[in-house]
Amino acid sequence: MHDAPWFVPSALFDPGWVDRMRNSIAVSDFSPEAAIITAVFFGGFAVFVAFAFLVKSRSTGEVRLTPLTWITQPDTIRDIFQSALRRRSKIRLTFSRDESMGAFTDAALSEVYSDSLILELSAGVQANRGWIGKRVECDFRLRQDPTTEQWNFYTFVAEITDVRVVPGQFAQITVSLPRCLEMEQKRAFLRVEPGRADVRELDIWPETHVRGDPHRPDDPETWGHPDLTLTETTAPDINLDNVSGGGMRLSLRGDALRTGLTLLVPGRRVYLFLRLTDRQAADESILFRLACQVMNVYAADAPDGSRAFGLRFVGFGEPAADNAARLGWKAPQGGGVPAVDDWAYAKHLDMYRARGK
Repeated sequence: MHDAPWFVPSALFDPGWVDRMRNSIAVSDFSPEAAIITAVFFGGFAVFVAFAFLVKSRSTGEVRLTPLTWITQPDTIRDIFQSALRRRSKIRLTFSRDESMGAFTDAALSEVYSDSLILELSAGVQANRGWIGKRVECDFRLRQDPTTEQWNFYTFVAEITDVRVVPGQFAQITVSLPRCLEMEQKRAFLRVEPGRADVRELDIWPETHVRGDPHRPDDPETWGHPDLTLTETTAPDINLDNVSGGGMRLSLRGDALRTGLTLLVPGRRVYLFLRLTDRQAADESILFRLACQVMNVYAADAPDGSRAFGLRFVGFGEPAADNAARLGWKAPQGGGVPAVDDWAYAKHLDMYRARGK
């Protein structure tokens, strides 16, 4: 019975066992008591070392889980917001999805403090103190070097801590300084499907026409009548399937398709005027002046005989600073057209609210 390997000799707990163990070691007689105490000592030490390594490995693993695109240093975060303040960057706010409000608006960064940000909203926004305690998802873009077209995109989540409303003038909200900024060198473009009511104007000219004498790319008045245009007559044959900050997909049929097959040949470039409803004011519209490259012509397998054309934005025109009747053409920023991307984002939020999600 006493030979069982798990049996602990009762002598280990008798008075004087320490003296007997010392004497056993002195005479080189390795007693059961000495064996047990040695095993307990080294076993405990091994368990301690193993536990220490386990804690260290888990700690190291947690640090590595932080994405490289996250900025968590408070000083760096404040510096980025200070740069955004100097460059008057617009911040886009959306109530977090768990608030079930779906509100969306733009704000101007007014002040940057050590623990908070002051954002100014337009007078048309119905802000109220019931917003306090709610969380908002925000994003903005910032060009650190004004001499380049390289943009960084940042997103963050913050809590509204105060609301100040001056009736008829403006509203200010205070949000907590985020503990983390998520940075993306290029934001993925959101693609949405506009309704027919969203498209107010669509005109397309071939590049060879716009750049040929006597026409001038910076003066649309010299371009003449477009090769393809959206009118009441052609509306049934022209459909804008989807649009994003990077491009669009257009479906044509009938006479419009016959024109499109000659005009929209893959690899060719065209100039396009696209007027869409203003998401902030339904009775207003926004005109986008775009330079496009035809990328794809999709197979003619639609039941109505239509075919789709994929276009990529390769430039956009804005009124010149010294003459609003002239256009200054720019290359895409971050791979797309920011104003079109903003419109697509606003349209997405409208559809999101309509679904009640």
